[in-house]
Amino acid sequence: MKDRNYTHAIRINTDKCIGCSHCMRVCPTQAIRIVNGFADIMPERCVDCGECFRVCPQRAVYVKDDGLAAVNAGEYRIALVPSVFIGQFPSEYSATQILEAVKEVGFDDVFEVEQAVDFMKKEYKTASQLNVLHPLISSYCPAVVRLIQVQYPALTEEILQLKAPHDIAALYLRESAVGKGIHPDHIFIYYVTPCAAKIVAAKAPVGETTSPISGTINMKEMYNKVSKIIFGEKKPGLHKTYANMTPDSVNWSLSGTEKKYFPGRALAIDGMENVIEFLDKLESGQISDIDFLEMRACDQGCAGGILCPGNRFLAVERLEQRQKKLQKLKNENDGRVNNALMEYENALQANSKTDPVYPRDGLLLDEDMEKALRKMDRIKKLLTYLPGFDCGACGAPSCRSLAEDIVKSKASISHCVFVQRVMEKNYKLSPDQAFTVIEKIWGRNRLNKYQDSYGKSES
Repeated sequence: MKDRNYTHAIRINTDKCIGCSHCMRVCPTQAIRIVNGFADIMPERCVDCGECFRVCPQRAVYVKDDGLAAVNAGEYRIALVPSVFIGQFPSEYSATQILEAVKEVGFDDVFEVEQAVDFMKKEYKTASQLNVLHPLISSYCPAVVRLIQVQYPALTEEILQLKAPHDIAALYLRESAVGKGIHPDHIFIYYVTPCAAKIVAAKAPVGETTSPISGTINMKEMYNKVSKIIFGEKKPGLHKTYANMTPDSVNWSLSGTEKKYFPGRALAIDGMENVIEFLDKLESGQISDIDFLEMRACDQGCAGGILCPGNRFLAVERLEQRQKKLQKLKNENDGRVNNALMEYENALQANSKTDPVYPRDGLLLDEDMEKALRKMDRIKKLLTYLPGFDCGACGAPSCRSLAEDIVKSKASISHCVFVQRVMEKNYKLSPDQAFTVIEKIWGRNRLNKYQDSYGKSES
């Protein structure tokens, strides 16, 4: 079986895009091409990591979520908020104050994602005792899971088949709401997300048919609403008097916490470049004897998500301070933690697993293996003709990518400007034809300024 799930949250606004190729050059899966002067995303390759979003100078790359406008006023609405959202605010504002403000935005209830972490820890211990392939790779970061599907298909079998905390929390919320007498069809859970990949994970999860989450809200949008409510209106009475989850649970989304709960040799790696470098070594057999890999696409984990409005380092510091406060509360309560989610542990265990993760189907050169092998040979032959400069002038990020596009009939060898010169020299391509090819890649008006300049210099 292969995965054909190509739902995406990353989009390109062609009204703003100027085809500068910044996004194409940083895309870790080479999912972006320049076509007719605009960036174009290949859905089978995109993993919604958001690297293109970070570097776009025109703000042409944007993230599509459901937004607060999608919140249904006539239903039972629950806001599912990650701890990293609380880390966006100065420490003088308590978690309770921030969560109450979220509720005021228009929700009947609010719940913190990391309350599901106590359940996750037990599942990790169980998973470590199973006779499975090692290293097991965390399924927490959906961008990493999709990266493995696209670039490291042989490693998909090693991805931990366990739902992420936001799904576990959502399952609990549905169970508990039904217990309160609310009809299942009237329960809507909205996840406040720090990144594009988690929007996709809620809409089209890998290893699951559907997600228990109803919709997603950009963290920046929620931050703007909540900050208007709490800034200048401090309410000292809104402080928690007990810890409703273990202290280090609030740091689960940060790099380095998750690995502590998997027995054996475990490593934590964050940042897309670092993740790719490590997976390259793992796939080639250069690294062994590792039991668990915690991998996050963003620097510092979710604190570095593209939809987090604040500074990631300050967010990390604030969550660490909050951990200390929760530890103090726990000590004051004789080590007791009142986590209502754990009362549903048995019910959650029955629905906490995912199906196996499979490679992306759309990356195959051909469904027919014989034809695919012939195309692979053609790619190798094309690479002997292409210069290997990876200049990007062809509208593809590398010569290898152009060769693949050629065998898939999405480009021609004349897209390479160096090959164009050779073809012109040998009278196999006219200057006008070469110019037409360039216009097809970079847009009809892209070279007008050079034409105008040339005309003026001649007059």
